[in-house]
Amino acid sequence: MDLEELLEMLELDEPQEFEYFENFSDLVESEEEIPAGTLYDLFSQTDQDTVAEIIDNYFDDTLDAVPDDQTDIYMLLGNIKRELTGLMSTADEEEQMRRFCEELNKFKQWYSFESEVACTDRETGKEKELTVRDALTLARLEKLGHEEYDYDFSDCLEYDLDEYAMDLAGLAAEEEPESDDPLDNGFVLDRQDDE
Repeated sequence: MDLEELLEMLELDEPQEFEYFENFSDLVESEEEIPAGTLYDLFSQTDQDTVAEIIDNYFDDTLDAVPDDQTDIYMLLGNIKRELTGLMSTADEEEQMRRFCEELNKFKQWYSFESEVACTDRETGKEKELTVRDALTLARLEKLGHEEYDYDFSDCLEYDLDEYAMDLAGLAAEEEPESDDPLDNGFVLDRQDDE
């Protein structure tokens, strides 16, 4: 798939129009294989801050769908979110942008194609194997009153996070205080009452 085909799939005329939540969800949830090079052609022409915010929002929505008892997959998805937003926030140079696209491609492959979640219908006991993407869709439907399932994400937890990317994510998360006044930055005066 080349850039023109990707834009057509996303119903965009040009890369600069990639600025909405739906654009990102259509990209990572698509059944199409999208090479990292094509992702680079797209994201090298988008607004970094906008895309980082979209990724942040997408993962927040995804994390809301995770069943309450599935803390391991919740933590993993949270780390992937930090990795991708951190990489995009610091992708000022070609090499960093390529790294972001490779990591995004790896996430898409895992999320929509390679992962296997065992989903067991609580009423019938019938089990089916779904990707993380589809299992979370099932969990969303369950919250809307559809069939209830037990989820086993344990086979999906072997996801190799890029240590360099995680360091970048940490740097991107560090914000400068807006004020030099300690009281504006969360410090509280320790007052002693006069007796």
